[in-house]
Amino acid sequence: MVDASGRSGGLINMWNPKIFRKISADSDSNYLLTSGFLVEDGSQLNVLNVYAPQNVVAKRNLWGKLKAIINGTQGMWIVLGDFNAVRCTEERKNSRFNITCASDFNSFIDEADLQEYFMRGSRFTHVAVNNGNVKLSKIDRVLVCQNFFNRWPLACLRSLPREMSDHTPLLLTLVDSNFGYKPFRWFNSWLEREGCQEVVIKAYSDCSVKGRPDVVITTKLKCVKEAIRKWWSVAIKKEGEELENYKNEIQKLETIMEERDLEEDEVWVWEECKKGWLKLISGSVEIYIRNCNTRSRYYHTF
Repeated sequence: MVDASGRSGGLINMWNPKIFRKISADSDSNYLLTSGFLVEDGSQLNVLNVYAPQNVVAKRNLWGKLKAIINGTQGMWIVLGDFNAVRCTEERKNSRFNITCASDFNSFIDEADLQEYFMRGSRFTHVAVNNGNVKLSKIDRVLVCQNFFNRWPLACLRSLPREMSDHTPLLLTLVDSNFGYKPFRWFNSWLEREGCQEVVIKAYSDCSVKGRPDVVITTKLKCVKEAIRKWWSVAIKKEGEELENYKNEIQKLETIMEERDLEEDEVWVWEECKKGWLKLISGSVEIYIRNCNTRSRYYHTF
């Protein structure tokens, strides 16, 4: 990982050791390189996570450094992150297009022999609001080398909902995975929701069973599990309706943003929906953060 500087930067690479084995790593304030091999067949793979600076000259120097690293290292490449640059005028809306910056970026992509999958889901990956003026741009992307592209030509790159962030998460899918039925899981955040503790206490008390202590506790926990499932199906439907309405309205307005500027009343609705959505989930976020600090293993609800 690379630490953030205030609210800027900060990079982290994570992987499944059953799929990818790390050999080496390299970094500075603008990139994080993790090199290793695929466990399946031993193919070398380099993952380069980028956070480019705003300054045009600093970006040009970074492209030169990254190009030298890519050209001087064997193996396949995935180069992804926030490049703070677009490739053409269509990738910006309501903001100034810098032709020099775009030319430098395109030259880097060509000279490093990188390819780009078509992004599904949205046209832009970043949104900024200044005095009601909404600026959209595609500054986040995933680039791969030609060998990677040839090996997975049907890979799918998709943008996911932004939710709290001003950047859009990107998901590159190489294979479809089906892990079967999900196990029952307990979320500590449920204890903060109305009626949860009462349901657990009642289910445990009402379950009358005799036998060995291990049989008794196992049976009682099964009763509690079924009661929680019934309670959760009702609770999530009730509190999820308002949350879903907010999210749908936000996504609808952000889709409109890509085609035209929002009217003043539409901007107001968009901002109010974001405030309402954030207020609804803020409790879960606080609980999630607290769990991160107190538990070595956890699941979160958002």
